Amino acid sequence: MSGTDLRAKLAGDNIIAAPGIYDHMSLLMANEMSFDAHYASGYWGTASAMGEPDVGVAGYSDFLRIFSGFAAKSKAPIIADADTGFGSLANLAHAVKGYQTAGIAAMQIEDQGFPKICGHVGQAVSVEAEEMIRRMHVAVEARGEGDILIIARSDARRTEGLDSAITRLNAYADNGADILFLEAPKNLDEIREAASRVSKPLLVNAAHGGFTPILAPADYQALGAKLVIYPAGAPLAAAQAAKNFYANLKSGDANGDGVGHFDFGDMSRLLGIDDVVALQKRHGGA
Repeated sequence: MSGTDLRAKLAGDNIIAAPGIYDHMSLLMANEMSFDAHYASGYWGTASAMGEPDVGVAGYSDFLRIFSGFAAKSKAPIIADADTGFGSLANLAHAVKGYQTAGIAAMQIEDQGFPKICGHVGQAVSVEAEEMIRRMHVAVEARGEGDILIIARSDARRTEGLDSAITRLNAYADNGADILFLEAPKNLDEIREAASRVSKPLLVNAAHGGFTPILAPADYQALGAKLVIYPAGAPLAAAQAAKNFYANLKSGDANGDGVGHFDFGDMSRLLGIDDVVALQKRHGGA
């Protein structure tokens, strides 16, 4: 699905809630729930595909390989992380074109320096606003007549305060950003104030384990937010389930009593086994 689909949803009355997807099984699960969008996080994509932290280890080729695969199978528009643009302004322009060709609906660009770091570990530092404004100019130019949305994220709340972060976001909006992402607000009042003062739709990052309070989508909408992403809930739940199973197995419980298992037949059907069997039968294959 394209940016045009996401723009249409943004024009509606309801908040867009996008769960995090971190591999193809999580994407197939999310597809079954008919969300308005799906969020492909750099943190969790890197963790799942590479077993590395979100500190710029994964590059453009890694992100595009993972996220283009998501876009090909997703039933909802994909909002995808692009870190700081993967290097120079030329790298950023190349990334915008690549993401757009891959069918990604919106790409998130941060105002951190390189190497970046996850905004919820308390170490992120923003570059000068003028540098991020240049990134916005380049992203809009590279998009051309395409429909990918540009999300501008500011991590300045931690080091410069809320007022400075909001000022930055409005400057990014004035220079081409379609959606504004205030990273790591610490309470509901900060979300409410940001939503009332920014000039474009506000995105909230509801990262389980992070600094921002976790609310239901309707509660964020009441605060004035237009989009909310939940990047960490599913992978953290899956990690805990895996840990529980491995611990039970180590202690001799191979069935994982009390862990709970997704039905194997349902997983096979989600992966498309019925289509494969039907094709084989139509053409006389084994």
